[in-house]
Amino acid sequence: MIIYGRSATHLKTEPLRNTVCPNCKTTGSLNTGIYSRHAHVFWIPLFPMGKVGVCECQHCHKGFKIKELAEDGKREFKNLKGTVRTPIWKYTGLALILLLVCGLVYSNKQKETKVATLIANPAMFDKYTFKTEDDHYSTFKVLEVFKDSIYVNFNTYETDKLTRIYEIDIKDNYDPDAIYSLTASEIDNLYASGAIMDIERD
Repeated sequence: MIIYGRSATHLKTEPLRNTVCPNCKTTGSLNTGIYSRHAHVFWIPLFPMGKVGVCECQHCHKGFKIKELAEDGKREFKNLKGTVRTPIWKYTGLALILLLVCGLVYSNKQKETKVATLIANPAMFDKYTFKTEDDHYSTFKVLEVFKDSIYVNFNTYETDKLTRIYEIDIKDNYDPDAIYSLTASEIDNLYASGAIMDIERD
């Protein structure tokens, strides 16, 4: 379950010195509290959603929304709101998302570099994760390496989700009769087409 919503935090309280109270008509008696709204997920602020204000007359103690004030009061509030900055921590969620995206990009680059290196230098017991022609995923293991080809043992099972490849990567799923020769050119073509998703080497 994802807990999300909106929250508001108090930033500042200042008097509207030139505004008349709509109720008791006293000038300069309205105090306005300025609040910053933000969206949150699991109470972590994602991004700010603007600033709002509420007023209370210190003379008659009646509260008002900004929209209930006269036009000069609304202008005074707008000017006051412009002097109040939104706290940096309101952007915590966006910063975390940015860090996550940067981490994923870096991880993918590292993975691409690793796969390219292992493709060029195959070794016995390398395990390849690859995409099948019907867009499923499976594995094969390198048994022998020759100058221009490799002998591999294919997994007889496949899965429709890459994240579940571990469920089929078990010893009993590698048929000892499912051994084939792949040329270096065939491996290069699989890699160039994006069919080879990962290579693991112990």
